Amino acid sequence: MNDTSVTKPPGRGARRWSSWLLDERVIQILVQLLFVAVLLWIGYLLYQNMANSLAKQGLRLGFGFLNQVAGFDISIKFLPHARSDTNLNAIQIGIINTILASAISIVLSTVLGVLVGVMRVSSNYLVNRAAWLYIEIFRNIPLLLVIIASYAVIVYNLPNVNDAIVLAGPSYLSNRGLYIPRPVSTPTTTTYLILLAVFLVVAVLLARIVMSRRVLDSFIGTLIGMGIFLVLALVAWFVLPQAPFVLDIPEKTGLNYTGGISFPPEFVGIVFGLVLGSSPFTADTVRAGLQSVPKEQIQAAHALGFGGYLTMRLVIFPQAMRVIVPPMTSNYLSLTKNSSLASVIAFPEIVHVTSTITSQTGRAVEMMVILMVIYSTLSLLTSLFMNWFNNRVKIVER
Repeated sequence: MNDTSVTKPPGRGARRWSSWLLDERVIQILVQLLFVAVLLWIGYLLYQNMANSLAKQGLRLGFGFLNQVAGFDISIKFLPHARSDTNLNAIQIGIINTILASAISIVLSTVLGVLVGVMRVSSNYLVNRAAWLYIEIFRNIPLLLVIIASYAVIVYNLPNVNDAIVLAGPSYLSNRGLYIPRPVSTPTTTTYLILLAVFLVVAVLLARIVMSRRVLDSFIGTLIGMGIFLVLALVAWFVLPQAPFVLDIPEKTGLNYTGGISFPPEFVGIVFGLVLGSSPFTADTVRAGLQSVPKEQIQAAHALGFGGYLTMRLVIFPQAMRVIVPPMTSNYLSLTKNSSLASVIAFPEIVHVTSTITSQTGRAVEMMVILMVIYSTLSLLTSLFMNWFNNRVKIVER
């Protein structure tokens, strides 16, 4: 008897599924989803283990302790804080101290690094070797030692209050820190600020008109605009019936100064340490960027009659910026995170403050989460700004 059964071909749905499963892109997506699932599962197990360990100690995860009274004072603060304030207020003080120290250090290290980097490519042997010596010394010393040495120099080698170094302002530098004048507002401050905003718009418009009629480059136009703005600002300052700002000058009272803005030795020490320790990396980045410009470009600029200054500003630096800016982002991120080393000289940045809160509340896990969020936020904001700046200065090919 003959078998008359006929095998039916697979349907369209089966063929479709088999083609999808054999697709390399689908396989990659499935593998990635599986990897993410495994990570989530491991994270869940770790969380459960941590929660069980805390439960045995009578603790539960939560952030309600942030509203509890801190019970400790912060020696260096730029906003009011007392023992009766909350832990959240203390964290805010630590964040402000971290941002202020990091921002000032970034600006000063950039200025010093660019200067040393330009010296490093100088044809003058003495200038070149001096820059090389600075880079090699401070790049090979741990940053922690540089910070400690900077603080020790300020505390033990600067004169006392009676023999303080008088700077412009007048400002005073001693082993008690740096004291500078503080601007204090007057009844005409609001009017003056409004006038400054108007003057800024007028200066920009006038600078653009001059640039279009005289065919000037952007640098000269910026100088013209700044000059117009400064002249208008000075005229308004003297025309107003009262000065918009008066200076609160630091005055010596007893063994210290009162008035003005004070930067304690710990703050000055961490800024000096970060600047000295981070500038060599910035200088090396600038040196590499400058040397990446082809020599033919420099020779062409000299053939057109450009001097050393114009060649550096119009030819070398615009092309070197595309090499300099990306590594500078990493330098700035490292500097911001390295500000946590300030705790060794008792500067109350965010790590120092959170350590104190942890020792009082026992909330180590929560404080670690807060620290990770804070540093991640600062790093992301820095990266966003540097990426925007990189897009502004990069060379657009046509």
